[in-house]
Amino acid sequence: MLQMCGSVSMLSLILLAGVLFSRRKELVAEAIKYGAYVNGFLLGVFLISDETELVLMKWEWLNLGSYSLTLSYRYGMYTCFFFAVGMFVTWNILVFSLYYMSSDPKVNLFCKYLGLFLIAMLILVSAETLFQLLVGWEGVGVMSYLLISWWYARNDANTAALQAIFYNRVGDMGLIGMLLWCFLHNQEWTFTSIYIMDDVSLIFLLGAVLAAMGKSAQLGLHPWLPAAMEGPTPVSSLLHSSTMVVAGVFLLIRVSPLILGSGLVQTGVFVLGGLATLFSALCALTQNDMKKVVAYSTASQLGLMVTAVGVGVPQLAFLHICMHAFFKAMLFMCSGGFIHGLQNEQDVRKMGGLYKANPITSACLFVGSAALIGTPFLAGFFSKDPIIEAINLNNVNSWAVGLLLLATSFTAVYSFRLFYYSIPGHTRMMSLQPLNEAYKFLINPLQRLAYGSILGGVVFVAVMTPKYNLVLSLPNSLKLMAVMVTLVGAVVAWDIMKLLHKENNVDLYISFTSQVGYYPYIMHKILPLMWLYSGEKFQMQVLDRGWTEFSLPQGVGVNSGLLSNYVTQAQTSLIKMYLAGMLLVVFIVMMMMIYY
Repeated sequence: MLQMCGSVSMLSLILLAGVLFSRRKELVAEAIKYGAYVNGFLLGVFLISDETELVLMKWEWLNLGSYSLTLSYRYGMYTCFFFAVGMFVTWNILVFSLYYMSSDPKVNLFCKYLGLFLIAMLILVSAETLFQLLVGWEGVGVMSYLLISWWYARNDANTAALQAIFYNRVGDMGLIGMLLWCFLHNQEWTFTSIYIMDDVSLIFLLGAVLAAMGKSAQLGLHPWLPAAMEGPTPVSSLLHSSTMVVAGVFLLIRVSPLILGSGLVQTGVFVLGGLATLFSALCALTQNDMKKVVAYSTASQLGLMVTAVGVGVPQLAFLHICMHAFFKAMLFMCSGGFIHGLQNEQDVRKMGGLYKANPITSACLFVGSAALIGTPFLAGFFSKDPIIEAINLNNVNSWAVGLLLLATSFTAVYSFRLFYYSIPGHTRMMSLQPLNEAYKFLINPLQRLAYGSILGGVVFVAVMTPKYNLVLSLPNSLKLMAVMVTLVGAVVAWDIMKLLHKENNVDLYISFTSQVGYYPYIMHKILPLMWLYSGEKFQMQVLDRGWTEFSLPQGVGVNSGLLSNYVTQAQTSLIKMYLAGMLLVVFIVMMMMIYY
């Protein structure tokens, strides 16, 4: 049964790749829609079957002596779930693109790029070998560059695309290191052969962590993710929800059995995710750009997923990937709908009263924000709350747990602030703005994703009831900890907004967070200037004025003049100087004869 499901799933991926050669943009959306339906049905079949995972199509592509490179299709829980969720979310984003990019002369090519973006991510998820994973990995990287720089006439879009490429190249060094290590110590690049190895080097695990840092925008390699919102809103929606940014987390999930065997790497992953969660949530508090707030919320949620891997629950990290895709895509689409109607105005301080003109979009923004903060019985609650419970159950540093709970409260603060300044209240925008919802390509995708954000978690719990009794060892106070800190964050949100927008004096920490910890300023301005100054100084004062002027043709004349001056000083025509020199030479020779 499972083999038939895997074959049909692989066939749907091949057919989707073939549809990209069509000239009709609607056909791409239709193909992804039917692919989502087929894989949703296969997901139901997978849940009622007893099998867990299998590998299809073991085709040997290259054989070099004892080394063999095979291409295989890994079909299991992760592949089955992600195919269904990823295709469903991408279908809605493609439909939304028909509204948002309707005036673009190359909208057909744009939709094909989005479809190719999805295909690269599905190849990555279904890869059995590291080589196939590298193909999908680089595929999503290249497509992100093409889509972020879609409006290539804008300098900000080109800069953001270059940032995405450069920061991801740093992470790609880790993945290349993983492949090289496997090439030297293993005869295959398959995950199955890696899992059964007795001893996996620390280099392999650190390479996986570095690769995840670059692709999933963890602290240190994070600036490209907020900058990526310079691309069209459908690109931001797809990139931040179900492609590329979750590729790094998925790599950690794939190698999680090896990470859990190394206490040092596991602790490092946990700390890395916790710091990324807190820092991104802190930065989101003081952002005024509507899309940037949602972008930093993505970085914060990615940190939570990495933390789940570090705490030993990769299944919950994958669940949060799937649940997060629904409401994050919807949040970006709501933001794009508002910005499109307000003639590209993105400052939330200039909005307000949008529920009057856009009631459905406003309701979807409310649902998405509520799911993001983990409101009970919405999609985010069924994935975030178990992660926090697992962290409370785990034997980890209490300070790290406190930082994660603080980040959870910050999520409620910036979500409430975003909703408060854009939806209710009186309008602060210019008059005669063309706001309306008379577009089915805008409303229908939002409604479908809203249903997923409301019912996704409930359906998952209903169909994935454990077959064994759970050991409930947490007291009620700890089980309700996430909900309590979320309520505290919502209460504090009002004071934060008053501090930011009604006070004359702005404290230093607000400038720190609004400037993203000064990290882009340091990395993109100060350090390049230092390198430029050092290079100029080395070139001008060491090479040009040093090497060429003092050692090469000009230096020969100068050195010859100095030597002649020294010789001239010895030619004084004084008999005393000559006798003293002779006595000095005789004295040195005698001393050498005595002691040697």
